[in-house]
Amino acid sequence: MNSGIKIRLLLLILTLCFIGTAITIKESVTNKEILDIDTKSLNDYISEQEKKVDLIFKDSLLLKTFKNYDQYPIAVYQAFERYKNDQEVYLFLFKDHQPKMWSTNLFVPITDQGFLEKSNFVQDDNRSYVIRKKTIGNISILAYILVKPYTNNNNPYLNSSLRRNFFDTRNIDIASYTDTVAIKNIYSNEGSYLFSVKLKDGEHENIYTILQFFCWLLAWIALLIFFNSLCLLMAKTKRAWWAIVLLAGIFVLVKFADLKWNLLSENATFAIFDSRNYAYNRFFPNIWSVLSTTILILWWILFIYSIRKELNFDKIKNIRLFRIPIAIGFILSIYFAFALLYDIAGTLITHSNNIYFDFTKLVDLHFLSWVDLGIVGMGILALSIYIDLVLFFLKKLELKPTQLLNIQLACVIFVILIISIYIEKNSLVNLLLALIILIKSFGEKYFDRHILTNYIAVLILWAIISTITHARFYQERDLIDMKILLNNLQSEDDVNAVSLFSDIENGITNDKELKHLFNISLPYTNTDAINDFIKKKYFSGYLSKYDFKAYYYDQNNIPLNPNSQNKINEYREKVINKSIKVTQNFYRASAELGTHEYFSIIPVTIDQNRVVNVIINLSNKDFSYTVPYPEILTDMRINNSQYYNKGEYSIALYKGGSLVTQFGKYTYENNLRGLKGAPGEYIEILDRDSYLHMAYVANTFSTYVISKQKPSFWDYVATSSFLFLVFFMIFMFFHYVTSFYIFLKNTKLTFRNLKYQFYKIINKIQYSTRIQTSIISSVILAILISAVISYISINKQLYNNNRNSKERFIIELGKRIENMLPNTDEVSNENQLISVLKTLSETISKDFNLYSKSGRLLYSSQRRIYDLELFSTFINPIALKNLSLLKKSETIEDEGIGTFQFETSYVTIRDKDYSTVAYIGIPNFSLQKEENINKNLLLNTIVNIYSLIIIGFGFYATFVANSVTNPLSIISRKISQLRLGQPNEPLFWQRNDEIGTLIKEYNLMIIKLEDYANKIKDTERESTWREMAQQIAHEIKNPLTPMKLGIQQLRRSYKDNDPKFPDRFNKFSTSFIEQIDALTQIASEFSHFAKFPTTVMENINIVEKVVKSISLYNNTPNVNIRLINNADQKTLIVKADGNELLRTFNNLIKNAIEGGYGRKNMKIEISIERYSDKFVKIDIKDNGYGIPEGMKDQIFQINFTTKSSGNGLGLVLVKKTIEACNGQIYFETTEGEGTTFHILLPLQQIES
Repeated sequence: MNSGIKIRLLLLILTLCFIGTAITIKESVTNKEILDIDTKSLNDYISEQEKKVDLIFKDSLLLKTFKNYDQYPIAVYQAFERYKNDQEVYLFLFKDHQPKMWSTNLFVPITDQGFLEKSNFVQDDNRSYVIRKKTIGNISILAYILVKPYTNNNNPYLNSSLRRNFFDTRNIDIASYTDTVAIKNIYSNEGSYLFSVKLKDGEHENIYTILQFFCWLLAWIALLIFFNSLCLLMAKTKRAWWAIVLLAGIFVLVKFADLKWNLLSENATFAIFDSRNYAYNRFFPNIWSVLSTTILILWWILFIYSIRKELNFDKIKNIRLFRIPIAIGFILSIYFAFALLYDIAGTLITHSNNIYFDFTKLVDLHFLSWVDLGIVGMGILALSIYIDLVLFFLKKLELKPTQLLNIQLACVIFVILIISIYIEKNSLVNLLLALIILIKSFGEKYFDRHILTNYIAVLILWAIISTITHARFYQERDLIDMKILLNNLQSEDDVNAVSLFSDIENGITNDKELKHLFNISLPYTNTDAINDFIKKKYFSGYLSKYDFKAYYYDQNNIPLNPNSQNKINEYREKVINKSIKVTQNFYRASAELGTHEYFSIIPVTIDQNRVVNVIINLSNKDFSYTVPYPEILTDMRINNSQYYNKGEYSIALYKGGSLVTQFGKYTYENNLRGLKGAPGEYIEILDRDSYLHMAYVANTFSTYVISKQKPSFWDYVATSSFLFLVFFMIFMFFHYVTSFYIFLKNTKLTFRNLKYQFYKIINKIQYSTRIQTSIISSVILAILISAVISYISINKQLYNNNRNSKERFIIELGKRIENMLPNTDEVSNENQLISVLKTLSETISKDFNLYSKSGRLLYSSQRRIYDLELFSTFINPIALKNLSLLKKSETIEDEGIGTFQFETSYVTIRDKDYSTVAYIGIPNFSLQKEENINKNLLLNTIVNIYSLIIIGFGFYATFVANSVTNPLSIISRKISQLRLGQPNEPLFWQRNDEIGTLIKEYNLMIIKLEDYANKIKDTERESTWREMAQQIAHEIKNPLTPMKLGIQQLRRSYKDNDPKFPDRFNKFSTSFIEQIDALTQIASEFSHFAKFPTTVMENINIVEKVVKSISLYNNTPNVNIRLINNADQKTLIVKADGNELLRTFNNLIKNAIEGGYGRKNMKIEISIERYSDKFVKIDIKDNGYGIPEGMKDQIFQINFTTKSSGNGLGLVLVKKTIEACNGQIYFETTEGEGTTFHILLPLQQIES
């Protein structure tokens, strides 16, 4: 059993093992086991954290520090920070049940009462904890172990998973009292019950499901490698075309099985399998389907490329009628594959949700954006290899360069016409593709010294093509988004708002804090305070886009604010006549197209005798598409794609053709001209200016226009630069991987010869390639170092400048606010501060938090964050330490809620006596966006600059390498052309450098060679004539000896009067004549050899000479001579002496006949074919006995012959004749099977 069979058998066994393992895991791992595993992991985590808390509570020195916190506050804060950051234990210090110090402001307990010394499990509305308590006199310490960070999972920044040792688990959740089936209890280290967990519904992900996924993946890979190996074996056994078809069929079956049974996607929850991220059709239901299809196509093309030399084109090549149609089909297949590739790639943009593909904002790119970019890169790599394959196939068809060029031009013209007439797409990308094909077709032949230049030029063209295509599909996506936005403007209901109304009306009806506000203020209520409370708590977030108005009436319909108008009857009239009920208490009023108005009448029961009717009116601001709230408040249940991006879109409303209102950067015309459409029609306006416009004809009177700025020229440059770098890395990675694979395949690599093989590879690299590689490598390395240093330093500088700017702003703000404070009591100052901050928040569009000097929240412009308990109502402990203990005037702290990170600037507000009044915090919720904007701008600049440098140095490296190696190439070419006995041209070099010294030595060597050549000629001439003289003497001596003996015998017979004398005379005279003829032949041949240089060169039809020579020997018995003219031409002109050429073919055919004496059926096959475009090749093949191994080196030497009657000059004359024509002759022979002589002669003229 050979190694190939063993490998294939091993691959098959591996496939079956992986499949068996995957099935075993699926059948054996049950939900009970998943629950047990995750429960144990959670229990272990809590146990470890409890041990950490025990160590804290057993540290007497630390407890003493906690007890005397007022003396060592800094030490307490440092301990709190250390245990929070290093061990995830949150500590809180209480004195007399009041919080004094805390380690986090995310959650701070109001009191320590109700907690036991042992472990307690506490679950509030937003988080779950295990809490331990330690009491030291009137001081108590609470240690919090976070079990579940956030209960609400409707925000992408919040993680609602339970904690585990290594990573969070989404498989289990905390069980409620109503759950009685399939639950597990969690216990403390003391053995007390804490809580129970249950298994969530749906798919469960753990180590076993991940292992099952990788088993199926490895099974597929092993199976594909197995079939690939079988197909390679088929290709080597002359069935290459069937191997290609078989592998393609296998890949199709694999894709069908993947789509049918989802063996990979059902065992993993990766984003590439989620159809919510991307879905196109049944063949591409997710990103994985596109990725796997691209990989299989690339694999298939690489397989064809690896066996390309095994493919047989003889049948096609011999039928001239089929060559051009097949060539056209091959070229058109490139354009078809190109269109298919970019259409599928375009769907990754147009059919993806919440995945950004703006390559000018690299920091904002999603992980799936990089996956999609990798798919496009692999697709372009596959297409590039396919182009190389097509060009290889076209070479096999032996088309003329002019024919190939004309076919390519015809194909690109045809494609452009089809696209222009039927498809209406941009034809520029097809012209660029044609340029790529031309570079690949003729670059190697005509620009062989500019390989790197061609390589970079092709990558630049791919990058430009991808940029143009990206812009086209991105524009399609923009048009789809614009339709959605216009749809929202004219829709009757705001679906997102209606979805929130039910929660709001239930919340207001049962809000105890609101009832308390009414209770303490009746009968004359401060409606401004209640308005502010309701607006901040219930109508922030998405509903902040609506103008909010509220009216309050008692059960007798009397306004609570005496100055307010009586609106209750008006709204009751609306309920009856002009509105539509959308929820229990909310109604939609009739409104103009593009606006929404809702109102509600909500009864709030204060007690048994008092009810307050709350009337709320909401009307959206005209074309207001700002979202004045942090992203941490967004709800995944709301379609956030409907939010208008203030910086991107502009909107205008026209009525009767006249502009009514507009919003955004774009300035619209006063009159709507040249735009006609039916009601309900969307009209795209693409080529008017630098903006993309879409109009929606709402009715015969109203028209909406929405606009978005098109990418600028520099945006295209930035995208092209980035894509060039990506493609450059993909292609270089592929090049090095394939080179390493070929090296391993062709080398018997061992540890001992590793160093030798490495040096062997290095020595094979050309000098010019080494120069180019050295320049490019050094430039890229320098660019990478420079880019990293520049990015880090500039980014740090921007960060410091931004931070300094914030510090200056908050210091100045603090001073201004301090100057506005009256000299009254603390409560008056706090009220004054709240009033000032309310005004500032609306004026400068910033959020403010006001804290008392003890760190408790007094006011927040984003109250909903605290209402949702995302933050506690306590100040950041580090900020409190810096402001209160370290007496800083300001500080900037990094804060976070889940994965949402932001900065908050804090400033101390003091009175005129420098006593602390309060602390103000200004959270910058848009920090990440601001940083990303700066990083994107910086990255774009770096990518643009350095990609241009790489491109420029790529061309420069080629120029330098060619400049350095060009004189060396000239010298090398001249050395290879050196001929002894012929004039050799000296070289000229005007510089007196190292190359000049080398050329000087070369010229001196030519002079010396001429002297040596003359001496060698004289020596060879003398030696040759000596050998010829010896050969002549030998040849003459052979017949003279029997002639002498015959004469002596005839003389003796004459003297003796022998009666047989006449018979002997006749016999000997006949023999003498034969011997004399032999001497005459020898003399003629040697005379001809001596006169050989005086040949007459003329244009000769080689086909005619071969035919004449064959006709001379065609009647030889038992000899079958066959002529095969593969050139399909009757006239092939060469420059030669006609008689010498005819004698050459006669000699070779005669030798072939004589070399096969004894064969019953002697066959001689003579074939004529064009060898490239410059030579004709003649093969003379016989089925004789071949030439013995020991005689091969002497075949063209003087006096060598295998025949008893030969003189050893025939093949010498043949070689001299062929070389006189600037041709070549060589032979192949196999003992016992025959010999083939190959003759190459340069063509002078070809006529069909």
